[in-house]
Amino acid sequence: MPRVVFALQWYSLLGAPLAWATQLVVGYFLTEAACGPAGSRWGIALHTWEGVLFAVTGIAALGAWASAAALHRAIARRELPNPHDRAKFLSTVGIAVGAIFVAMILYTGTGVLTLEECAR
Repeated sequence: MPRVVFALQWYSLLGAPLAWATQLVVGYFLTEAACGPAGSRWGIALHTWEGVLFAVTGIAALGAWASAAALHRAIARRELPNPHDRAKFLSTVGIAVGAIFVAMILYTGTGVLTLEECAR
């Protein structure tokens, strides 16, 4: 199996969950920086940074989901070798996992962008 296919199958499986984890961790630290006592003097525009983070993680997760679908389709058409059905299994799981984590990124991002900043 070519290295590109090997890397693609792991990206299609782990890309969306890692994007969501990144959104949560970086978003938490952005909120702490903007809403903490020191951050109030910095003038951090929280919704702007959260919007950028939402867009970047959403694109990464959608890319992983699309690569899982493309890999699954290529295997189904027998365009790629499929030793021991591992690539087919990982692409199938990547489609399911990608859909779940894309939805979670959408829910998290829209919630953060619609709620009030720094409610105390």
